[in-house]
Amino acid sequence: MPFHFPRRLPVAALILSLALAVPGGPARAAGQAEPAIAWSEAQIKAAGVSTRVVQAAAASPSQGLVLQGTVQWPVQAIELISTPVAGVVQKVVVGVGQKLRPGQEAAMLFSPELLGWQRELLQAEAQAGLAARRLERDEKLHAEGLIAGMRLDESRTQNEAAQLAVRERRLALKMAGAGAAATSLQPALVLRSAAAGTVLEVLATPGQRLDAGMPVARIARHGRLAIALQATPEQAAQLREGDTLAVEGCPMPARLSAIVPQLLAGNQSVQLMAEIAGPGDCLRANQFVKATLQARASARGARTPAASGVALPPEAVLYHDGKPFVFVRTPQGFVPTAVELAPQAGAGATALSGIQPGDAVVVRGIAALKGAWQGVGSGEQ
Repeated sequence: MPFHFPRRLPVAALILSLALAVPGGPARAAGQAEPAIAWSEAQIKAAGVSTRVVQAAAASPSQGLVLQGTVQWPVQAIELISTPVAGVVQKVVVGVGQKLRPGQEAAMLFSPELLGWQRELLQAEAQAGLAARRLERDEKLHAEGLIAGMRLDESRTQNEAAQLAVRERRLALKMAGAGAAATSLQPALVLRSAAAGTVLEVLATPGQRLDAGMPVARIARHGRLAIALQATPEQAAQLREGDTLAVEGCPMPARLSAIVPQLLAGNQSVQLMAEIAGPGDCLRANQFVKATLQARASARGARTPAASGVALPPEAVLYHDGKPFVFVRTPQGFVPTAVELAPQAGAGATALSGIQPGDAVVVRGIAALKGAWQGVGSGEQ
Protein backbone atom coordinates (compact mmCIF):
# COMPACT_ATOMS: atom_id res chain seq x y z
CA MET A 1 0.00 0.00 0.00
CA PRO A 2 1.50 3.39 -0.92
CA PHE A 3 2.56 5.58 1.98
CA HIS A 4 0.90 9.02 2.03
CA PHE A 5 1.82 12.06 4.16
CA PRO A 6 -0.65 14.72 5.27
CA ARG A 7 0.09 18.08 3.72
CA ARG A 8 0.64 19.95 6.99
CA LEU A 9 2.17 17.21 9.13
CA PRO A 10 4.53 18.73 11.75
CA VAL A 11 8.23 17.94 11.40
CA ALA A 12 8.36 15.85 14.60
CA ALA A 13 5.37 13.80 13.49
CA LEU A 14 6.95 13.41 10.04
CA ILE A 15 10.13 11.95 11.53
CA LEU A 16 8.15 9.62 13.76
CA SER A 17 5.99 8.42 10.88
CA LEU A 18 9.07 7.70 8.78
CA ALA A 19 10.56 5.70 11.64
CA LEU A 20 7.32 3.75 12.02
CA ALA A 21 7.32 2.96 8.33
CA VAL A 22 10.53 0.93 8.62
CA PRO A 23 10.80 -2.00 11.00
CA GLY A 24 13.96 -1.64 13.01
CA GLY A 25 15.68 -1.70 16.35
CA PRO A 26 18.67 -0.19 18.08
CA ALA A 27 22.01 -0.02 16.29
CA ARG A 28 23.88 -3.29 16.20
CA ALA A 29 27.09 -4.01 18.06
CA ALA A 30 30.37 -2.84 16.63
CA GLY A 31 31.69 -5.11 13.92
CA GLN A 32 28.20 -6.24 12.70
CA ALA A 33 26.81 -5.09 9.38
CA GLU A 34 24.03 -2.52 9.69
CA PRO A 35 20.80 -3.20 7.77
CA ALA A 36 19.89 -0.84 4.97
CA ILE A 37 16.94 1.52 5.48
CA ALA A 38 14.82 0.95 2.39
CA TRP A 39 12.60 3.92 1.69
CA SER A 40 10.48 4.67 -1.30
CA GLU A 41 11.12 7.78 -3.37
CA ALA A 42 8.03 9.36 -1.83
CA GLN A 43 9.41 8.83 1.68
CA ILE A 44 12.80 10.21 0.65
CA LYS A 45 11.22 13.29 -0.85
CA ALA A 46 8.92 13.85 2.11
CA ALA A 47 11.81 13.65 4.58
CA GLY A 48 13.89 16.06 2.52
CA VAL A 49 16.78 13.59 2.13
CA SER A 50 19.53 14.65 -0.22
CA THR A 51 22.96 13.17 -0.87
CA ARG A 52 26.34 14.27 -2.09
CA VAL A 53 29.03 12.22 -3.82
CA VAL A 54 32.29 12.36 -1.86
CA GLN A 55 35.77 12.53 -3.34
CA ALA A 56 39.27 11.72 -2.17
CA ALA A 57 40.66 14.27 0.24
CA ALA A 58 43.60 16.41 -0.70
CA ALA A 59 46.94 15.67 0.89
CA SER A 60 47.05 16.23 4.63
CA PRO A 61 48.22 19.75 5.41
CA SER A 62 50.76 18.28 7.83
CA GLN A 63 52.30 15.97 5.22
CA GLY A 64 55.40 17.58 3.77
CA LEU A 65 55.71 19.92 6.74
CA VAL A 66 59.33 21.11 7.09
CA LEU A 67 60.75 21.57 10.58
CA GLN A 68 64.14 22.86 11.65
CA GLY A 69 66.22 21.64 14.55
CA THR A 70 69.59 20.79 16.01
CA VAL A 71 71.25 17.39 16.27
CA GLN A 72 72.27 16.37 19.77
CA TRP A 73 73.22 13.33 21.77
CA PRO A 74 70.27 11.98 23.79
CA VAL A 75 70.80 11.82 27.53
CA GLN A 76 70.49 8.04 27.41
CA ALA A 77 73.56 7.84 25.14
CA ILE A 78 75.92 9.84 27.38
CA GLU A 79 78.36 7.99 29.63
CA LEU A 80 80.42 9.76 32.26
CA ILE A 81 83.72 8.22 33.33
CA SER A 82 84.28 9.35 36.91
CA THR A 83 86.60 8.39 39.74
CA PRO A 84 85.04 6.22 42.48
CA VAL A 85 87.71 7.20 45.02
CA ALA A 86 89.72 10.32 45.72
CA GLY A 87 93.17 10.47 44.14
CA VAL A 88 95.60 12.15 41.78
CA VAL A 89 95.40 11.75 38.00
CA GLN A 90 98.62 10.15 36.74
CA LYS A 91 97.79 10.04 33.04
CA VAL A 92 94.94 10.53 30.57
CA VAL A 93 95.17 8.30 27.48
CA VAL A 94 92.12 9.48 25.48
CA GLY A 95 91.39 12.62 23.49
CA VAL A 96 88.33 14.40 22.16
CA GLY A 97 86.88 12.60 19.15
CA GLN A 98 88.64 9.32 19.88
CA LYS A 99 86.56 6.17 19.47
CA LEU A 100 86.75 3.76 22.39
CA ARG A 101 86.11 0.04 22.68
CA PRO A 102 84.21 -1.42 25.64
CA GLY A 103 86.60 -1.67 28.57
CA GLN A 104 89.31 0.44 26.96
CA GLU A 105 91.57 2.39 29.33
CA ALA A 106 90.77 6.10 29.60
CA ALA A 107 92.89 7.31 32.53
CA MET A 108 94.99 6.17 35.51
CA LEU A 109 94.59 7.41 39.08
CA PHE A 110 96.82 7.03 42.17
CA SER A 111 94.68 6.83 45.29
CA PRO A 112 95.71 6.56 48.96
CA GLU A 113 92.05 5.84 49.69
CA LEU A 114 92.26 2.78 47.45
CA LEU A 115 95.24 1.58 49.49
CA GLY A 116 93.09 1.86 52.61
CA TRP A 117 90.36 -0.24 51.04
CA GLN A 118 92.85 -2.92 50.02
CA ARG A 119 94.36 -2.97 53.52
CA GLU A 120 90.91 -3.35 55.06
CA LEU A 121 90.18 -6.28 52.75
CA LEU A 122 93.41 -8.05 53.69
CA GLN A 123 92.68 -7.53 57.36
CA ALA A 124 89.10 -8.76 56.94
CA GLU A 125 90.32 -11.90 55.16
CA ALA A 126 92.76 -12.58 58.01
CA GLN A 127 89.99 -12.13 60.61
CA ALA A 128 87.70 -14.37 58.58
CA GLY A 129 90.36 -17.12 58.46
CA LEU A 130 90.84 -16.91 62.22
CA ALA A 131 87.09 -17.02 62.85
CA ALA A 132 86.74 -20.07 60.59
CA ARG A 133 89.52 -21.95 62.42
CA ARG A 134 87.99 -21.02 65.81
CA LEU A 135 84.62 -22.32 64.69
CA GLU A 136 86.14 -25.57 63.46
CA ARG A 137 87.90 -26.08 66.82
CA ASP A 138 84.79 -25.27 68.87
CA GLU A 139 82.69 -27.69 66.83
CA LYS A 140 85.10 -30.50 67.73
CA LEU A 141 85.16 -29.51 71.40
CA HIS A 142 81.37 -29.34 71.52
CA ALA A 143 81.11 -32.77 69.93
CA GLU A 144 83.36 -34.15 72.70
CA GLY A 145 81.27 -32.40 75.34
CA LEU A 146 84.05 -30.12 76.49
CA ILE A 147 82.32 -26.75 75.82
CA ALA A 148 78.77 -25.51 76.12
CA GLY A 149 76.47 -24.89 73.16
CA MET A 150 76.43 -21.17 73.93
CA ARG A 151 80.13 -20.89 73.13
CA LEU A 152 79.62 -22.72 69.83
CA ASP A 153 76.83 -20.31 68.87
CA GLU A 154 79.11 -17.36 69.59
CA SER A 155 81.83 -18.84 67.35
CA ARG A 156 79.35 -19.31 64.52
CA THR A 157 78.11 -15.72 64.84
CA GLN A 158 81.64 -14.34 64.81
CA ASN A 159 82.50 -16.42 61.73
CA GLU A 160 79.43 -15.20 59.84
CA ALA A 161 80.24 -11.55 60.67
CA ALA A 162 83.84 -11.99 59.52
CA GLN A 163 82.78 -13.55 56.20
CA LEU A 164 80.25 -10.76 55.66
CA ALA A 165 82.95 -8.12 56.18
CA VAL A 166 85.12 -9.80 53.54
CA ARG A 167 82.28 -9.82 50.99
CA GLU A 168 81.53 -6.17 51.70
CA ARG A 169 85.12 -5.02 51.09
CA ARG A 170 85.50 -7.16 47.99
CA LEU A 171 82.33 -5.66 46.53
CA ALA A 172 83.56 -2.12 47.27
CA LEU A 173 86.83 -2.79 45.42
CA LYS A 174 84.96 -4.37 42.52
CA MET A 175 82.68 -1.34 42.17
CA ALA A 176 85.75 0.89 42.19
CA GLY A 177 87.20 -1.08 39.28
CA ALA A 178 90.13 -2.45 41.27
CA GLY A 179 89.09 -6.09 41.15
CA ALA A 180 87.41 -8.23 43.77
CA ALA A 181 90.64 -9.54 45.36
CA ALA A 182 93.66 -7.81 46.83
CA THR A 183 96.79 -9.94 47.14
CA SER A 184 98.96 -6.85 47.70
CA LEU A 185 98.65 -3.12 48.12
CA GLN A 186 98.43 -1.34 44.75
CA PRO A 187 97.59 2.40 44.62
CA ALA A 188 97.05 2.60 40.84
CA LEU A 189 93.45 2.52 39.59
CA VAL A 190 92.69 2.27 35.85
CA LEU A 191 89.47 3.97 34.72
CA ARG A 192 87.82 2.30 31.71
CA SER A 193 84.86 2.95 29.39
CA ALA A 194 81.83 0.72 29.97
CA ALA A 195 80.66 0.71 26.32
CA ALA A 196 81.82 1.61 22.84
CA GLY A 197 81.59 5.31 22.15
CA THR A 198 83.22 8.57 21.13
CA VAL A 199 84.98 10.91 23.55
CA LEU A 200 83.11 14.22 23.66
CA GLU A 201 85.06 15.97 26.38
CA VAL A 202 88.10 15.34 28.61
CA LEU A 203 87.52 16.90 32.02
CA ALA A 204 90.72 15.98 33.90
CA THR A 205 94.43 16.63 33.41
CA PRO A 206 97.50 14.78 34.74
CA GLY A 207 98.50 15.95 38.21
CA GLN A 208 94.99 17.09 39.09
CA ARG A 209 93.59 15.93 42.41
CA LEU A 210 90.04 14.62 42.21
CA ASP A 211 87.53 13.86 44.89
CA ALA A 212 85.36 10.75 44.71
CA GLY A 213 82.70 11.09 42.04
CA MET A 214 84.39 13.80 39.99
CA PRO A 215 84.26 13.34 36.17
CA VAL A 216 87.26 12.42 34.04
CA ALA A 217 85.73 12.17 30.54
CA ARG A 218 82.34 12.36 28.84
CA ILE A 219 81.57 9.76 26.18
CA ALA A 220 78.72 9.40 23.68
CA ARG A 221 77.72 5.83 23.04
CA HIS A 222 77.50 4.74 19.41
CA GLY A 223 74.22 4.09 17.62
CA ARG A 224 71.86 6.85 18.81
CA LEU A 225 71.31 10.47 17.92
CA ALA A 226 68.50 12.89 18.71
CA ILE A 227 67.14 16.00 16.97
CA ALA A 228 65.58 18.85 18.94
CA LEU A 229 62.97 20.46 16.66
CA GLN A 230 60.66 23.44 17.03
CA ALA A 231 57.14 23.91 15.67
CA THR A 232 54.33 26.40 16.00
CA PRO A 233 51.37 25.32 18.16
CA GLU A 234 49.30 24.92 14.98
CA GLN A 235 51.92 22.65 13.43
CA ALA A 236 52.34 20.64 16.63
CA ALA A 237 48.59 19.98 16.71
CA GLN A 238 48.93 18.10 13.41
CA LEU A 239 51.76 15.89 14.67
CA ARG A 240 51.78 12.81 16.83
CA GLU A 241 54.41 10.60 18.40
CA GLY A 242 55.65 7.93 16.03
CA ASP A 243 55.57 10.14 12.90
CA THR A 244 58.57 9.64 10.63
CA LEU A 245 60.72 12.49 9.39
CA ALA A 246 63.05 12.57 6.40
CA VAL A 247 66.25 14.28 7.55
CA GLU A 248 68.08 16.38 5.00
CA GLY A 249 71.41 14.79 4.04
CA CYS A 250 70.76 11.54 5.89
CA PRO A 251 69.43 8.30 4.35
CA MET A 252 67.92 7.12 7.63
CA PRO A 253 64.55 8.53 8.74
CA ALA A 254 63.98 9.92 12.22
CA ARG A 255 61.05 9.04 14.46
CA LEU A 256 59.17 11.67 16.44
CA SER A 257 59.57 10.46 20.04
CA ALA A 258 58.16 13.32 22.13
CA ILE A 259 56.04 16.46 21.89
CA VAL A 260 56.79 18.65 24.91
CA PRO A 261 53.47 19.81 26.47
CA GLN A 262 54.59 23.40 27.06
CA LEU A 263 55.77 26.37 25.03
CA LEU A 264 59.27 27.78 24.97
CA ALA A 265 59.20 31.13 26.73
CA GLY A 266 61.47 32.86 24.23
CA ASN A 267 59.57 32.31 20.97
CA GLN A 268 56.32 30.58 22.07
CA SER A 269 57.12 27.47 20.00
CA VAL A 270 56.61 23.80 20.84
CA GLN A 271 59.72 21.68 21.30
CA LEU A 272 59.78 18.28 19.62
CA MET A 273 62.26 15.44 20.05
CA ALA A 274 63.07 12.96 17.30
CA GLU A 275 65.38 9.95 17.46
CA ILE A 276 67.43 8.51 14.64
CA ALA A 277 68.92 5.04 14.80
CA GLY A 278 72.13 3.99 13.13
CA PRO A 279 75.79 4.91 13.17
CA GLY A 280 75.00 8.58 12.64
CA ASP A 281 77.83 9.18 10.17
CA CYS A 282 75.56 11.48 8.16
CA LEU A 283 74.94 13.80 11.11
CA ARG A 284 77.06 15.54 13.71
CA ALA A 285 76.12 16.86 17.14
CA ASN A 286 75.07 20.55 17.14
CA GLN A 287 74.41 20.41 13.38
CA PHE A 288 71.42 22.41 12.07
CA VAL A 289 69.11 20.21 9.97
CA LYS A 290 65.75 20.27 8.21
CA ALA A 291 63.29 17.43 8.69
CA THR A 292 60.27 16.80 6.47
CA LEU A 293 57.20 14.99 7.78
CA GLN A 294 56.50 11.81 5.81
CA ALA A 295 53.18 10.09 5.15
CA ARG A 296 51.87 8.17 8.14
CA ALA A 297 51.56 4.42 8.15
CA SER A 298 48.03 3.05 8.13
CA ALA A 299 46.78 0.44 10.57
CA ARG A 300 47.76 -2.32 8.13
CA GLY A 301 51.25 -0.94 7.72
CA ALA A 302 50.81 0.56 4.24
CA ARG A 303 51.92 4.14 3.61
CA THR A 304 49.16 6.72 3.44
CA PRO A 305 48.98 8.09 -0.13
CA ALA A 306 49.13 11.77 -1.03
CA ALA A 307 45.33 11.84 -1.30
CA SER A 308 44.69 10.63 2.24
CA GLY A 309 41.13 9.55 3.07
CA VAL A 310 37.81 10.86 1.81
CA ALA A 311 36.61 14.44 2.21
CA LEU A 312 33.26 14.62 4.03
CA PRO A 313 30.83 17.52 4.35
CA PRO A 314 30.61 18.26 8.08
CA GLU A 315 26.81 18.05 7.98
CA ALA A 316 27.03 14.41 6.82
CA VAL A 317 28.52 13.17 10.09
CA LEU A 318 26.33 12.03 12.99
CA TYR A 319 27.36 10.43 16.27
CA HIS A 320 25.94 7.36 17.93
CA ASP A 321 27.36 6.10 21.26
CA GLY A 322 30.18 8.57 20.80
CA LYS A 323 31.23 7.12 17.42
CA PRO A 324 30.97 8.89 14.04
CA PHE A 325 28.66 7.52 11.33
CA VAL A 326 27.42 8.55 7.90
CA PHE A 327 24.44 7.29 5.88
CA VAL A 328 25.63 5.89 2.54
CA ARG A 329 23.03 5.44 -0.22
CA THR A 330 23.21 2.04 -1.90
CA PRO A 331 20.81 0.17 -4.23
CA GLN A 332 19.41 -1.55 -1.14
CA GLY A 333 18.79 1.70 0.74
CA PHE A 334 20.56 3.97 3.19
CA VAL A 335 23.24 2.12 5.19
CA PRO A 336 24.51 3.54 8.52
CA THR A 337 28.29 3.27 8.12
CA ALA A 338 30.89 3.77 10.84
CA VAL A 339 33.85 5.92 9.80
CA GLU A 340 37.22 6.79 11.27
CA LEU A 341 37.81 10.52 11.17
CA ALA A 342 41.16 12.25 10.93
CA PRO A 343 41.94 14.91 13.56
CA GLN A 344 39.94 18.03 12.79
CA ALA A 345 42.09 20.57 10.93
CA GLY A 346 39.45 22.85 9.38
CA ALA A 347 35.79 23.28 8.58
CA GLY A 348 35.45 19.91 6.82
CA ALA A 349 36.03 16.34 7.95
CA THR A 350 38.19 13.57 6.50
CA ALA A 351 37.25 9.90 6.74
CA LEU A 352 40.27 7.60 6.92
CA SER A 353 38.22 4.41 6.64
CA GLY A 354 34.64 3.20 6.20
CA ILE A 355 33.77 4.80 2.86
CA GLN A 356 35.32 5.17 -0.58
CA PRO A 357 35.56 8.02 -3.09
CA GLY A 358 32.40 8.03 -5.22
CA ASP A 359 30.05 7.00 -2.41
CA ALA A 360 26.87 9.07 -1.99
CA VAL A 361 26.41 10.22 1.61
CA VAL A 362 23.35 11.87 3.10
CA VAL A 363 23.74 15.58 3.90
CA ARG A 364 20.06 16.46 4.58
CA GLY A 365 17.27 14.53 6.27
CA ILE A 366 19.68 12.78 8.63
CA ALA A 367 17.37 13.15 11.65
CA ALA A 368 14.60 11.11 9.99
CA LEU A 369 17.04 8.40 8.92
CA LYS A 370 18.57 8.23 12.38
CA GLY A 371 15.12 7.81 13.92
CA ALA A 372 14.36 4.94 11.57
CA TRP A 373 17.78 3.38 12.19
CA GLN A 374 17.37 3.42 15.96
CA GLY A 375 13.80 2.14 15.80
CA VAL A 376 12.04 5.19 17.23
CA GLY A 377 8.44 4.09 17.67
CA SER A 378 9.39 0.70 16.18
CA GLY A 379 6.51 -1.14 14.61
CA GLU A 380 4.72 -1.55 11.31
CA GLN A 381 2.05 0.74 9.94
